[in-house]
Amino acid sequence: MRTASDITVIIPAYNAAGFLLRTLETVAAQREQPGAIIVADDGSSDATVAVAAAFAASHPECAVRVLREPHRGPGAARNAALRAADTAWVAFLDSDDRWEQEKIARIAAAIDTHPAVNFWCHNQTIQFLDGTSRVTDLAAAYDPTRPLSPQLWGNNLFLTSAVVCRRDLVLSVGGFDEDLTSAQDYELWLRMSPYLVARVIDTPLGKYIERRGNISASRFLKRLRNLWRVKHRHRDKVSFVQYLVVMAHATIFHLVQPIAGSLRHRRRRGTS
Repeated sequence: MRTASDITVIIPAYNAAGFLLRTLETVAAQREQPGAIIVADDGSSDATVAVAAAFAASHPECAVRVLREPHRGPGAARNAALRAADTAWVAFLDSDDRWEQEKIARIAAAIDTHPAVNFWCHNQTIQFLDGTSRVTDLAAAYDPTRPLSPQLWGNNLFLTSAVVCRRDLVLSVGGFDEDLTSAQDYELWLRMSPYLVARVIDTPLGKYIERRGNISASRFLKRLRNLWRVKHRHRDKVSFVQYLVVMAHATIFHLVQPIAGSLRHRRRRGTS
C-alpha cells in the first residue's frame, strides 16, 4: 500500500524570500506528511536559501533538502530536484502557492485506491489581488472518457501546483524543457500525455496566489510566445482546423487577461 511517505514535494524557488516560508508552512501543516521536501533554489540573489535552510532546521520532521542551482529557470530547478528525489511519486508546488491541509492525505488515499492511475491533479482556488477568489474547476474541464492528448492541446487541464505523478514517468520523457522560460509544465504534460492514466479530484486542495508581477502585460506577452511554441510543437495531436481555432482563441485570451488583471487592481486601489 502506498502512503504519503512515497511522495516528494518539489519546490523551485527564485528570489522567493518574501513568500517561500508561507508556502513551506502549508506543507508542514499537512495532516499526513510527505516523505521529503526538496527546495531547488534557482540561483536566487535574495535570502531564499537562508529562508529554506532556517525552515529545514526548525522542522526536522519535514525532511527538507535545499539544492543550490545556478540560475537557469524553473524547468532546470525542477529537473535537479527530480534527479535528487528517491520516492516513487513527486508533487509539484510553486514557491508562492499554498496547499490545503488535506492535500497529501487525499492524494495518498487516491493512489492507494486507484493503483493504475499514474497522474493525479485536483481543483485549485485562485486568490486575486483584489481579495476575491474563484475555483478553477479542472475536474469539469477534463473528460476521462475521451483521448487526453487533443483535450490537453486545446486547454491546459493541469495546474503545476496541483499535480502529483509518478517520478519515473517524468524522467522517462526527459523531464521539463529547460529552454522554455514559461509553459514548461504544459509542454511536459503534452509530451507525457500518450502515457498518462490521469484522474482529477473535484475538490480544491490548493491555492494560487496572484501577485502584481504575474499580471503585467510584458510577462503575458512572453507567456503567449511560449504558448505558441508549445502548441506548434505538438500540433500533430489535433486537426489543422482545431489548430487554427485554438491558436486564435489562445492569442485573444492572453492579450485580454492582463487588461482584466489591471482593471481588478485599479478597482482595488480605488476602494482602499
